[in-house]
Amino acid sequence: MNATADLKLLGIAEVNGQPLACGACGNTFSLEVHKRGPFETGSAWICCLACGAGRESADVTNGLVDAVLAGWCEKREDVLARDTFAAEWRGTYFTGELVPTLDFHQAKVAVEAWHEVAAPEVKRWWRGKQRAAKAKAKAPLRAAKKKAGEATGSVKASALSAAWTMQTGGAGLPGPRAVRGCPVKGCRRGWLTIRTRVHSSTGKKGSVRVRCAVCTRTDDVAGLA
Repeated sequence: MNATADLKLLGIAEVNGQPLACGACGNTFSLEVHKRGPFETGSAWICCLACGAGRESADVTNGLVDAVLAGWCEKREDVLARDTFAAEWRGTYFTGELVPTLDFHQAKVAVEAWHEVAAPEVKRWWRGKQRAAKAKAKAPLRAAKKKAGEATGSVKASALSAAWTMQTGGAGLPGPRAVRGCPVKGCRRGWLTIRTRVHSSTGKKGSVRVRCAVCTRTDDVAGLA
């Protein structure tokens, strides 16, 4: 006889409609069934976990235990189903419920079901962590680019202002009365051509056409020469 129980019963099991009970104490709960002997017709051994007694069963045979195990193997693919059984062997009916077990197949099904539910959330969490890490890594580079852009704009503005002052003599706003002619040297109908390297891609001096600040501030722009 195998020391490991072939059937671990949960609750009351019935044989031909009658409760299966311990022959020593009458307990109908916490019973274990062991196959005994090589023959299907051999009587199984009923062990009571309450009093520790054991006896041969006159109704439960090795063939009936095999029938219960065969039916349980067919139902175990359903992870959510309870381990109830109903078996018949040579006119003997055996019904009841087994202690829940978790075998390799059930564990695999449970892991696959959990993966289907949890995988999208895990992927979403991981993408969020990646985006946060990338943003944190790029923050110093963006700040440096912003400062460089501000410095370049300041240099261009200063160079353009110096070129304007050199060519126009620092001409500012005109008087309250509009003038017919523009006092800025080189002004042609409100436009000035300035020689500068700031806007050249080759680094050489080039010509840049800009609006005249004096003409655009007068009231009689249309009449300027």
